[in-house]
Amino acid sequence: MKRHLMVTLLSRVQVHDGTAPVDLGPSKQRAVLALLALHVGENVPVTALARALWGDNPPVNSGQLLHTYVARLRRALEPDAPRHARNNVIVSSRRAYRLQLAPHQVDLTRFRRLAEAARELMRRGRRSAAFELLTAAVREWADPELIDLRAVLPDGELVPAVRREWVNASLDLVTLGLALDRPAEVLDAAARLAAAEPLHEGVQARHLTVLARTGRRQLALERFAEIRRRLAAELGIEPGPELTAVYRDLQHGPVAARAAAPTRLASASGVAWRGPRPPDNELIGREAALAAGGRLPPACGVATGGGRGGGGKPALALAAAQAPHRRYVDGVVCVDLTTARSAHDVIRQLCQLLHLAGERRVDVSRHLADRHVLVVLDNVDHITDSCAALVNDVVQVGRRVSVLATSREPFGLPYEAVWRLPPLPAVTIRSNGIRDMPAVRLFVRRAAKVRPGFTVSRRELTTVSLICGLVDRLPLAIELAADRLADENLDDLLRRLDDPLTALRRPGRQGRPAHQASLSAALQRSLDCLTPAERWCFTRLGALPRRFSWEAVDRLWRAAPWWRLRTSVVLDGLVAKSLVMVRHHAGRSTYAMLRTVHQFAGRLLAGERGQYGAPMLDPAR
Repeated sequence: MKRHLMVTLLSRVQVHDGTAPVDLGPSKQRAVLALLALHVGENVPVTALARALWGDNPPVNSGQLLHTYVARLRRALEPDAPRHARNNVIVSSRRAYRLQLAPHQVDLTRFRRLAEAARELMRRGRRSAAFELLTAAVREWADPELIDLRAVLPDGELVPAVRREWVNASLDLVTLGLALDRPAEVLDAAARLAAAEPLHEGVQARHLTVLARTGRRQLALERFAEIRRRLAAELGIEPGPELTAVYRDLQHGPVAARAAAPTRLASASGVAWRGPRPPDNELIGREAALAAGGRLPPACGVATGGGRGGGGKPALALAAAQAPHRRYVDGVVCVDLTTARSAHDVIRQLCQLLHLAGERRVDVSRHLADRHVLVVLDNVDHITDSCAALVNDVVQVGRRVSVLATSREPFGLPYEAVWRLPPLPAVTIRSNGIRDMPAVRLFVRRAAKVRPGFTVSRRELTTVSLICGLVDRLPLAIELAADRLADENLDDLLRRLDDPLTALRRPGRQGRPAHQASLSAALQRSLDCLTPAERWCFTRLGALPRRFSWEAVDRLWRAAPWWRLRTSVVLDGLVAKSLVMVRHHAGRSTYAMLRTVHQFAGRLLAGERGQYGAPMLDPAR
């Protein structure tokens, strides 16, 4: 039966079995089906379903309600199957559900595949074939406003993000139609897009061009006057350069496709890159993370590469940005925010890289509004909150802009994808055992740079493996440890790593930001990102074992000056900022810290004991 099911999201939220509609039940039940269809073939956690249905305050019995909705949907989708065997369409996994259908059985997935195939053809210069696929992709959309899907999923950014995909594909179609001198074939698409995006200047400029090139010059002039009035009334701005250029053409001569559109299409095979480039070295042990990062951020969205300091986030993000399949027509813009102190600093650096005269947020947003570009914001940790508004504005106004950030904590935007970076893997599937462990390979490569000709004997492999384990297999710590071999042997280094916070430091090191000159500096930067309450709690975790329970922290928290703040809120903050790890199992949460992080907390606690004589005193007192 499964092969006859067809799911629609781009008109009404419906399922058809052949030609017969399937009754999906009440709105919440339809919402569950819609959420699963939006991620067809993927496991959707129960927590994500609950959050999408009820926000941050789900009912106490939300899990049972979801189970009931799924059971009813299974009965509707597989009515002839025995009750215990209705698991072919909606599949259960650990605390998650998956809609197990082929991609062509969901209209949104068909659209996405057609649009991506069209863009691949454009990258190869096969524009006529790309035009046909884009036409078919846009034809899948019966309702650009997704009224029924919005009614089913009224909250959050899921539906607006899906709608932006239609905007992007339609804009690509109209732009390509003009470049191929086929304006009549995109007239309906341009009009539909202009009605849906009345304040998008790139969309309006293309609509005016299509009107003029299909013999509707007077209508185009009237539309320009209407757009100008609306921009002034609703945004308080005048038309930008692209709209103004089209208007001049309307007044003074035949309207051709503006040069900007075909130029961007032609440049797809050679993407412009502004700002720092990825290091030339191979990323050791990050194959899986790079594959995951290569799929992020989603089209016209935000992804944050999170993780603890010293984990190698910048190198991985830059490598992901230049992945072979990741082609942004207008290029990649990389900004190193290590020294930035405010959102204004971010704007200033962006303006410099983009060669903009102004230094206002609106200057950046307007410039990016109609560009297909990836913006990489590296080292956002210390200005996460002030950057969030800027990032949101850029993505909302720039419909084809994607943002990839690196930070110890995410922005917290509702549509943000978070990409956590763990330490290097502890095991290898290669045949050479310890020698092929990623951490060992990185150590040996770095050691060979400071001691040319360095090799590791079979006996020394165990020592190198122990060294990597003592520094938690963090790339920064591994490289700092390997640097010590310029003056020491492996056995001496192993003994020194009883205290890695003291051993792994290179004051005045050239070629690194200050927070990468030592392991202590990297951890101090993490500490500087904490609120006073989080710092108080983190310091006292040094008195607990490396693995601890929520109850143990709760007992410590009773002595905190912020005792009115719930323990879970503070712990969640430390988890979000990558200083504490959490594992949920059988309804319980257990927490852990890396060895070096735990030692850092213990050192802070010892300092307070020495200064105040009692570890539970508030350092501010």
